[in-house]
Amino acid sequence: MSSIFEAAMLVCFGFSWPMNVRKAIKAKSAKGMSLAFILLIIVGYIAGITAKLMNHQINYVLAVYILNLVIVFTNLVVYFRNRALDRRSEAMKMDVKKSDGESVVLLGGSLDKEIPVAEVAQSFNFNFKMYNRSKYGLSLKDARKTYLESVEPMNPEAVIIHLGKEDVEMFKNNSADFDVKYLELLSSIRHQNKDRRIALVSLEEESKVEVEMNRHIKAIAESEKCEFVNMDRAKLWDTEKTKEVTAFMYELGFDSQLKVKKPLGDISKVLYSYAYQNGLFNEVENVQAV
Repeated sequence: MSSIFEAAMLVCFGFSWPMNVRKAIKAKSAKGMSLAFILLIIVGYIAGITAKLMNHQINYVLAVYILNLVIVFTNLVVYFRNRALDRRSEAMKMDVKKSDGESVVLLGGSLDKEIPVAEVAQSFNFNFKMYNRSKYGLSLKDARKTYLESVEPMNPEAVIIHLGKEDVEMFKNNSADFDVKYLELLSSIRHQNKDRRIALVSLEEESKVEVEMNRHIKAIAESEKCEFVNMDRAKLWDTEKTKEVTAFMYELGFDSQLKVKKPLGDISKVLYSYAYQNGLFNEVENVQAV
């Protein structure tokens, strides 16, 4: 009978942990969570399991101990996941503080995530800050949400968009859905600032589908008064020569013309030519293939 009461106690106590895990997952923050407390509970359960095994008490009470231990370990995993989200949130807040309303933000998918935009901007003596808010596997379905969460708070002067690679199937099934999602994203960007400059970068034309998608992207760019950037031209852009010319202008003191707003097309070509020439896209494709 004592075993039944012990098991009941463990079940009642254990029910609190799934609720904690669910709450922590929703919160997406480690604030209010205690690592020391979680570790203490884990040690307690391990001690209880060890005692049961040493006494050869292999029964349902032991099973409840193990189940609770698994749940608490899940909470530990969520804790570290939330800590990572907190660090990312703090980094974004710092970027927002640094942003002066004249920054340029890159919003793309897996390929774009690898481009070190801040490093490139510094290397080419850009007179504005650049930030990369791309996400691995980002599709147009989630792009608006990502923009509102991580780009809009920065109030950038311009946004470079390179999306569509993850939306090939959607385009095949219904190209109108592709257009609607793209237009919804642009509407959100312009809602905060109707004068915000936007550049739409084409996709690599690996098949007839991408060719048709680029035709749609170009049409959207023209209708929404955005700059359309042909990815193929970026491959031909000589970044080293551009860098040399920029440095030469600064050395001569003719930097006044560098203080005007740079065409987004040129900025995009610098970014993607850098990516091509440094094999960044090949690295991502190799990882995805594995």
